[in-house]
Amino acid sequence: MHHVKTVGKSGQISLGKAMAGMGFIMQELPGGDIVLKRAVVVPMNERLLEPAVHAELEAAREWRRNNPAKATDLVALGSELGIKTE
Repeated sequence: MHHVKTVGKSGQISLGKAMAGMGFIMQELPGGDIVLKRAVVVPMNERLLEPAVHAELEAAREWRRNNPAKATDLVALGSELGIKTE
Protein backbone atom coordinates (compact mmCIF):
# COMPACT_ATOMS: atom_id res chain seq x y z
CA MET A 1 0.00 0.00 0.00
CA HIS A 2 1.40 3.39 -0.94
CA HIS A 3 0.53 6.75 0.53
CA VAL A 4 1.77 10.14 -0.58
CA LYS A 5 3.10 12.18 2.35
CA THR A 6 4.20 15.80 2.13
CA VAL A 7 7.05 17.24 4.14
CA GLY A 8 5.74 20.16 6.17
CA LYS A 9 7.42 23.53 6.72
CA SER A 10 9.14 22.14 9.82
CA GLY A 11 10.72 19.33 7.77
CA GLN A 12 8.55 16.62 9.29
CA ILE A 13 6.25 13.94 7.87
CA SER A 14 3.31 12.60 9.87
CA LEU A 15 3.00 8.82 9.69
CA GLY A 16 -0.23 8.70 11.69
CA LYS A 17 -1.18 7.80 15.24
CA ALA A 18 -0.71 4.07 14.63
CA MET A 19 3.04 4.71 14.29
CA ALA A 20 3.31 7.00 17.34
CA GLY A 21 6.17 6.04 19.63
CA MET A 22 7.76 3.57 17.20
CA GLY A 23 11.43 3.75 16.30
CA PHE A 24 12.62 3.75 12.72
CA ILE A 25 15.86 3.33 10.81
CA MET A 26 16.06 5.86 8.00
CA GLN A 27 17.99 4.70 4.95
CA GLU A 28 18.90 7.25 2.30
CA LEU A 29 19.31 5.60 -1.10
CA PRO A 30 21.72 6.89 -3.78
CA GLY A 31 18.95 8.34 -5.94
CA GLY A 32 17.62 10.42 -3.06
CA ASP A 33 14.80 8.09 -2.02
CA ILE A 34 14.34 7.39 1.67
CA VAL A 35 13.34 4.04 3.17
CA LEU A 36 11.97 3.85 6.72
CA LYS A 37 12.22 0.51 8.53
CA ARG A 38 10.58 -0.08 11.89
CA ALA A 39 13.22 -0.74 14.53
CA VAL A 40 13.51 -1.81 18.15
CA VAL A 41 16.34 -0.69 20.41
CA VAL A 42 18.03 -3.60 22.20
CA PRO A 43 20.18 -2.90 25.28
CA MET A 44 23.87 -3.72 24.75
CA ASN A 45 23.85 -6.61 27.23
CA GLU A 46 20.82 -8.21 25.54
CA ARG A 47 22.03 -8.22 21.94
CA LEU A 48 21.65 -11.92 21.19
CA LEU A 49 22.45 -11.77 17.50
CA GLU A 50 26.10 -10.74 17.84
CA PRO A 51 28.67 -13.56 17.49
CA ALA A 52 30.46 -12.69 20.74
CA VAL A 53 27.20 -12.92 22.70
CA HIS A 54 26.34 -16.24 21.00
CA ALA A 55 29.78 -17.55 22.00
CA GLU A 56 29.23 -16.55 25.64
CA LEU A 57 25.80 -18.17 25.69
CA GLU A 58 27.14 -21.36 24.13
CA ALA A 59 29.97 -21.48 26.70
CA ALA A 60 27.39 -21.13 29.49
CA ARG A 61 25.27 -23.90 27.95
CA GLU A 62 28.31 -26.17 27.67
CA TRP A 63 29.20 -25.53 31.33
CA ARG A 64 25.61 -26.34 32.33
CA ARG A 65 25.72 -29.61 30.33
CA ASN A 66 28.97 -30.61 32.08
CA ASN A 67 27.84 -29.46 35.54
CA PRO A 68 24.29 -30.67 36.10
CA ALA A 69 22.33 -29.25 39.02
CA LYS A 70 22.50 -31.26 42.23
CA ALA A 71 21.36 -30.87 45.81
CA THR A 72 23.86 -29.19 48.14
CA ASP A 73 24.87 -31.00 51.33
CA LEU A 74 24.76 -28.03 53.67
CA VAL A 75 26.57 -29.85 56.51
CA ALA A 76 29.47 -30.77 54.20
CA LEU A 77 29.56 -27.24 52.79
CA GLY A 78 29.62 -25.82 56.31
CA SER A 79 32.56 -28.10 57.16
CA GLU A 80 34.45 -26.98 54.05
CA LEU A 81 33.90 -23.36 55.08
CA GLY A 82 34.91 -24.01 58.68
CA ILE A 83 31.44 -23.43 60.06
CA LYS A 84 30.58 -25.56 63.06
CA THR A 85 27.12 -27.05 63.10
CA GLU A 86 25.44 -28.73 66.00
